[in-house]
Amino acid sequence: MRHFLRHIGRNGVAHMAASPTYIIRRDMTLVFRRRVPCLAQRFYRKNFFSFSLRTHLFSEARRRAAIAARFTDDLIGLIEMCGADMLDEKQLDCMVDDLMRFEVAASEALRETCGPRGPEAVSAAVRLHEATRETMRAALVYNDYEAVSSPLDRTLGRLGVVVEPGSKDWLRAASHAARALIEVADENICREQGIYRTDTRLLSSMSATPDSISQNAPAPMALQLPPRPGYAKDLDQSPQHDRQPVASTDHGSALPCRIPHVANSAPIEPTQYQEKQSDGVIADRLHKSHATNPTYACPQGLREVTVAADSEEILTGESLFSAWFDAAVDRKREENPGWDTNNLGNWRSTKKLFIEAHGDRAMSFYSKDKLLEFRALLCAMPKNHHKSSDSPGFYTIIDRAEAEEAGNLIIAENEIVEHKLSRGDAEQRRARARVVRVRSATVYRHMQAIQYVFRHAADHGAAPANAMKGVIWTTKQLDRLKAEEKDMRRLPWGDKLVDLLRTCAFTTPTGPGRDPHAVFWPTLIAPHSGMREEEALQLRTEDFDTMKGIPIIRVQSGEGQHIKGGTKYRIVPVHKNLIELGLLTYVQECRSKGQDWLFPNIDRCAAKGRLSGTFTKSFGHYRIQEGVYDPRRDFHSLRTHFNVELKRAKCPLEIRKRLLGHKLRDITEEHYDPEGSPIEEYKEWVDSIVSGAPTPHLRHIA
Repeated sequence: MRHFLRHIGRNGVAHMAASPTYIIRRDMTLVFRRRVPCLAQRFYRKNFFSFSLRTHLFSEARRRAAIAARFTDDLIGLIEMCGADMLDEKQLDCMVDDLMRFEVAASEALRETCGPRGPEAVSAAVRLHEATRETMRAALVYNDYEAVSSPLDRTLGRLGVVVEPGSKDWLRAASHAARALIEVADENICREQGIYRTDTRLLSSMSATPDSISQNAPAPMALQLPPRPGYAKDLDQSPQHDRQPVASTDHGSALPCRIPHVANSAPIEPTQYQEKQSDGVIADRLHKSHATNPTYACPQGLREVTVAADSEEILTGESLFSAWFDAAVDRKREENPGWDTNNLGNWRSTKKLFIEAHGDRAMSFYSKDKLLEFRALLCAMPKNHHKSSDSPGFYTIIDRAEAEEAGNLIIAENEIVEHKLSRGDAEQRRARARVVRVRSATVYRHMQAIQYVFRHAADHGAAPANAMKGVIWTTKQLDRLKAEEKDMRRLPWGDKLVDLLRTCAFTTPTGPGRDPHAVFWPTLIAPHSGMREEEALQLRTEDFDTMKGIPIIRVQSGEGQHIKGGTKYRIVPVHKNLIELGLLTYVQECRSKGQDWLFPNIDRCAAKGRLSGTFTKSFGHYRIQEGVYDPRRDFHSLRTHFNVELKRAKCPLEIRKRLLGHKLRDITEEHYDPEGSPIEEYKEWVDSIVSGAPTPHLRHIA
């Protein structure tokens, strides 16, 4: 095969002798590789067309490469024919926006600083703008854009766009500029008379820095707007009785005021509007979609006109991050209707931190450097940040943590020197002096949310497709970071369950008529049934039943009851220890009181409306108070303990999954045996679990 090769490249890349076929060899793979011409690189971001030919046979590779070469030839020819060097619509739209913004701002600045003026001066200013409008119309009619050249050249210079005067690009830009200056003139005519329309977009454009507008900057997407206020063509074609008389001032001079005719019927449909959008005014470009039915003030004697506005906001690259974030949340909700329950709180935290770090700016503002800075800030945050409602700002928290850690390390070094601590004791003392930061998994979760927002914006052309590349960690990087952190994976209670069940809530007798401690029954139910925290806390008296004489608990969803993904309904036999301790008696007492819930005194948390949100804090405080707190053994570890005990007892996986409420993921078990093993077998396996402490150590409720 040596005669097929021309030479071997430095990186092990062998180029084929038939160079026009654009075949190269990377190791054992044959690849098509062709340089993208400069004129086509604006449409294809990479410098080379490169892809695997998916064959190891040279003859087949030549055939496929020839097909790819013909295809790329046609593609490049099409680009040349269409004019790859011409300005695209995004650049033209960006140019028009900058021109209108600059011209209106310049006229407004002149009005603000000219001082008091009389009606004659106002009339002269209005006539000047009318003359400008007629000049621009004449330029459009006769294709003579000499009057447009000065403002157009200034705008192109500000944007850094080089266009040769008289070229096709320049003529297209001049045509767009002339139409834009007509809108500017109409807007200035209204402003000369004190009529200011909704110009939120103009103000947001003025606040943007010039650096944010470049040759390749994404242009705002077209908005579907209501009828154009001040639309000159509508005025010329409107009936005579719809035109308003000229208002008279106290000085006797007349001020022309053009008021748009707006029918009281339904607004013009988008298709009708698009047919009229060639000669509109700047107010439509400045329209903000969330401002519905704006009322325009007119001089005395003239009626007020209300224009219906489109209430749906269309996001662009200049839209704020918060708007794109909310849109991404809505998309998540559409993809997963139950997404809010477990994710909305975390996403809101991400949004708050991101805006605290960089402000709520346009999506085009956030470069890769900004995203990398946000990741670095997250890594520097202490673990207990924003735990109170009056927490200081993002940067203040980090500065305080850095100062605290620096002070602690100084004290630690002094103690090491003073007490001549050994190497091991010195390392332990330094470790205690450091402030615990957020874990890499938490940082990764925040970055995943930001990545989803930017991908959602990229799908609409408002952000780069690979904005988070090199910012969010890869799986291998994340695993490496986790390996350097202390292992905080959840552990089963195991032998530690004995210590928990010997605390005061389980050993101190209660008087007659008094309810047991809040942690008593939930903590006992979980390791004897494998229930999740929310499942145990939301039990109703009607969930307790019997089957073939065996007491059971029906774990099910319903009003006020939530089951995590998996099986939505399951049956768990009541453990013999729970029966002996009086659980069924307690259930009967609740029924006799007309009490529906088993634990009615537990409140739901405000964030998610879940009982577990409140009980988790109570259970944590109780363990700290009793001296049995372990961060790796929480309430869910009781469920883990249940599964571990069953596994140690050689319980079949199918029975464990059914008791725990996990998906079977087995067609035979799920569809051909939906009921599973007999209830007697379930009861036998559940009763085989040892709670960890003898029942006599626990007080009886009965």
